[in-house]
Amino acid sequence: MKKRLLFGILAALFLLLCFALTGCTQQQQQNAEAPPATPTTSIVPSPTEAPTPEPTPTPEPTPTVVTIGAIGDIMMMAVQINGAYLEETDTHDFSRSFLGVANEFRSVDLMCGNLETTLAGKDAGYSVKKRPDEPADTFNAPDVLIDNLKDIGFDFLSTGNNHALDRQMPGLLRTLDVLDEKGIYHTGTARSNEERDTPLIIDVKGVKIGFIAPTEIINKHDRYMNDEETEYAVTRLYSQQERLVLEVKALRAAGADFIVAYPHWDKEHKKAPNSRTRASTVLLLESGVDVILGSHPHVVQSIEYVTVERDGAPYTGLVVYSMGNFISNMSGKKEVDPLKYGLYVQLSVEKALDGTTTLKSAAYMPLLCFYRSIDGKYVHQVVPALLDTSLIRSYSELTEKELERTQTAREYVIEICTTEAIPVMQDADWVN
Repeated sequence: MKKRLLFGILAALFLLLCFALTGCTQQQQQNAEAPPATPTTSIVPSPTEAPTPEPTPTPEPTPTVVTIGAIGDIMMMAVQINGAYLEETDTHDFSRSFLGVANEFRSVDLMCGNLETTLAGKDAGYSVKKRPDEPADTFNAPDVLIDNLKDIGFDFLSTGNNHALDRQMPGLLRTLDVLDEKGIYHTGTARSNEERDTPLIIDVKGVKIGFIAPTEIINKHDRYMNDEETEYAVTRLYSQQERLVLEVKALRAAGADFIVAYPHWDKEHKKAPNSRTRASTVLLLESGVDVILGSHPHVVQSIEYVTVERDGAPYTGLVVYSMGNFISNMSGKKEVDPLKYGLYVQLSVEKALDGTTTLKSAAYMPLLCFYRSIDGKYVHQVVPALLDTSLIRSYSELTEKELERTQTAREYVIEICTTEAIPVMQDADWVN
């Protein structure tokens, strides 16, 4: 019995041992079959590098184009000054006169006009009708006129005209001081020989525009200058011709790319330039002037291209003989009144890559100056004579009669100036 019991125990122990050995063998086989464990590591991704940008191509250089706007006589008669007077502030404001042209004038790179008045100060007395001791009306305007003109885009004003000495030498000198103070370029009169001999060149986007502004007519005011002042105070067109030619050449030598002459010439109220004016045209173009923009007749005259011999080769320059009145109280008291019609001329000047500068294109717009009674005073206003009268902008809404007058002005100006040399501006090109 004991032997059986002992045998059973031994058998059970044997079976347990075999089971244990079998389990160990299977585990070893599984371990042997499994691939070795890979150590776990934290992998930080490298930052993405920005792609190298393609080099920006350098733009090809292109010619430089600048626009120049020009008008004729800015006159300031007594009734105009009275119409701009504001009693409540004891000041003047001419801005209402220019609303119809302001945005167009501001749109060009360089805006020019002929300042046919002095700025001699209030104490010198503003414009008055012809006096017994004077051959014509004498003009003197409030300084604020220049603020108003600058606000609508004016950059250059010619001072060489027959009214330069209307308040004698003190008035001429103060006019130049005011223009300097207001930041307006000017030429045609001077304070000294040194100033007269300093070329006026205006840099517009890298294009250097030179100016001269001669006159011969000074309304017999020679008596207001001494001998020394006579040399420099007013640039004379005929009696100082040799000096004038040298001044044009000095502009070119000083670096002017393009030269504009603003002469005050010819006869008042004449529709066509006379022989002396035509001879002066040739002289100016031959000496180096590129474009001539004339004034003084108070009416528009023809526009044409004139060819001369210059530096051994033909040169053809644009000549606008007279741009007429820009603003004035002059009147012929007729249905067709050329004294109320003027020209706005727009030039496009191109400087090529080799530095050669030429007139690329030109066009003109007829203008009408009219006045309206506002609060018992006449306010003078300038408007473009657009083909579509509904587009005309002004301080006062134009009546049907006034709209008809703009078309009369347009027809008259086109008849005189024609479109053979340069075209009339399209309405769409006028900036309202």
